[in-house]
Amino acid sequence: MSDKRAVFLVGFGGPEKPEEVLPFLKDVTAGRNIPEERLKLVVKQYEAIGGVSPYTCLTLGQATALQKLLEARGLPLPVRVGYLHSAPRVQDTLGSFLREGFTDLTVIVMAPHRSPASYDKYVARVQDAVIALEAQGLPRPTLRYPPPWHLRLGFIQAQSDRVMEAAAKLSSDEKRHVELIFTAHSIPESMAAESPYVQQLNETSRAVMERVHVPYYYLAFQSRSGRPEDPWLGPDIGAFLEDRGHAGLQVAVVAPIGFLVDHVEVLYDLDHLAQKHAEKAEIRMVRAGTVGDHPSFIATLASLVEETYGKPAEKDDR
Repeated sequence: MSDKRAVFLVGFGGPEKPEEVLPFLKDVTAGRNIPEERLKLVVKQYEAIGGVSPYTCLTLGQATALQKLLEARGLPLPVRVGYLHSAPRVQDTLGSFLREGFTDLTVIVMAPHRSPASYDKYVARVQDAVIALEAQGLPRPTLRYPPPWHLRLGFIQAQSDRVMEAAAKLSSDEKRHVELIFTAHSIPESMAAESPYVQQLNETSRAVMERVHVPYYYLAFQSRSGRPEDPWLGPDIGAFLEDRGHAGLQVAVVAPIGFLVDHVEVLYDLDHLAQKHAEKAEIRMVRAGTVGDHPSFIATLASLVEETYGKPAEKDDR
């Protein structure tokens, strides 16, 4: 029945107040034995971007936009968000759905490219929440996960528009020499070998490249963590910019294709760290925006919801 249906967006989370930053980082790194002094260095990165993360606010904006669009399409469903590392937690949001009688849920993991570090981890957290809530006497919900959407037209259009908005900041001469560099979060090579992560990133990148009419692209990685001796996906965006600078590159559009909204990995790792590498290499770097609540992206999410419930999408997700 439709009155049992709802949409559950699952995201990473982020600190909304300065005093939440260190506890948030401890939650993210739980079990990894990272010294608090190292975490305090990351706190300074948050201070450099204003002391908080816009992640939860921006993701809530996506949920609000999606709910409004679904209602306009004749599918008035509640849309709520649960986070892995900040409030409201995955279990809290799922519990609120179940207590209100919403037991048939479309679950959209807010990670466009699938890896054990992202999609798999989010799904596992939802399953853990189901088990915990069943132990409290709540019913087991029906969970509907849409298929991969990294090539959906609306997602590609939104990414392409963000690239073109960045390119619009360049002069005519700069546009003739610009290179397009996509970035995504680095993960251990061992994880990457067990997942479609790199393949999906390249598929999205190629689709955007074709839509913005450039002849080639580069894919770099960022925000790696973990032990230095462990191999992670590369090249790192900072080192890559310096290498391209040595090869004569003067202008670059850097597009964080692996991220849906702004947060510390975008606002600090790209806007501060990568920008410094670009300046050192004498490259003018323009960072493309994340898709955020771009109408084409929200249309993609709406189409995914419609399709999971067996209703043909009313519109192409442009």
